[in-house]
Amino acid sequence: MMALALLLGLYLIFRSSPHESGAPKGIKAPVYEEVYALHSSLHNTVRKIDRTIYESLYRIGTSERDVVFPDVQPRHENGEVWEYTEILVHCRDKPSARALYKSLIQNLRALGKSISLKETTGFKDQFICRVLVGNKLTHKVALAFAEKKMPYADRRPRVAIIIDDMGYDIEIARAFFELTLPFSFSFLPKGPFTEKTVGEIRQRGCDIMLHLPMEPKNYPSVDPGPGALMLSMNEQEMRNTIEQDLRDVPGAKGVNNHMGSSFTENREKMVTVLKALKEKELFFVDSRTTANTVALKLARQMGVSATRRHVFLDNNRDVEAMRYQMERLIGMSRQKGAAVGIAHPHEETLHILKKFRHILENEVHLVPVSTLVH
Repeated sequence: MMALALLLGLYLIFRSSPHESGAPKGIKAPVYEEVYALHSSLHNTVRKIDRTIYESLYRIGTSERDVVFPDVQPRHENGEVWEYTEILVHCRDKPSARALYKSLIQNLRALGKSISLKETTGFKDQFICRVLVGNKLTHKVALAFAEKKMPYADRRPRVAIIIDDMGYDIEIARAFFELTLPFSFSFLPKGPFTEKTVGEIRQRGCDIMLHLPMEPKNYPSVDPGPGALMLSMNEQEMRNTIEQDLRDVPGAKGVNNHMGSSFTENREKMVTVLKALKEKELFFVDSRTTANTVALKLARQMGVSATRRHVFLDNNRDVEAMRYQMERLIGMSRQKGAAVGIAHPHEETLHILKKFRHILENEVHLVPVSTLVH
């Protein structure tokens, strides 16, 4: 199991402990979040491709409003996990699309032999380039030059941002509150400052959620923390755990999973979880820590109000990487009408949200995630 988990490319992202002056002695914040591999050769190459595409677009003055993201999805093959991205760019006319396409192809080829390109230029209204690393498709970029109305151009798209891992650092929580933006806040069970923080959130009218720990693929070498649902549990044990976790987060309107790359792939176990949530009229947000999750599809089938995470904003806390992820989130919202991002209470995340505040307040409609579930 250990070998399989390592091959799947999941790893631990470490973050700082809570302020020593505030955390009770002997209680530590979780020091990890289960995400896709960020230090693999494949990931590093995908990041270079991302950077090259964005620089090729924006260096010539392409408007962010003209760039949308029809799809951003985790993919996995032969034990490797990566993020596949589709980008659609609306160009002014065919000559401008052709010039941008030539520049993009030239810049991508300059990355070296580790990537290959499949070009399609025969369509009457698009130039398309597919980017592969080895045999893995990582990007599809389409430059459209037909005069078409942009999706959702007549109204602002909706964006929801969930801040996970709440309850362990009240000072950083207050810094997020001071932005006075309608974020949704998700609390891990047993957080030493959950009760106090929840009280302050209620005054602001933001969504309160339970960040429900679930078994990851690399368990037991990685512990999802207290209050976790495990595959070894029977139905009653799972129900008891959910009940206790919800008592730890008073006023929770909904739930999203913490870790859970093994658990959310298990149909039988997720049925039990979703039944319990439906009985309590709670919504569910699938954090999508695995490409093979069954959670959202099951929720739809069972009549549980639900949605899914589209973009992780800060798994890589490099400023440039977070900027790309914010642009992905906003671009996806413009394409789909709505999108959900997940972030964490980090100083770097606070910084990038401040930088994007104008866009979040004026170009999209930032909403509580509860308004996007259905």
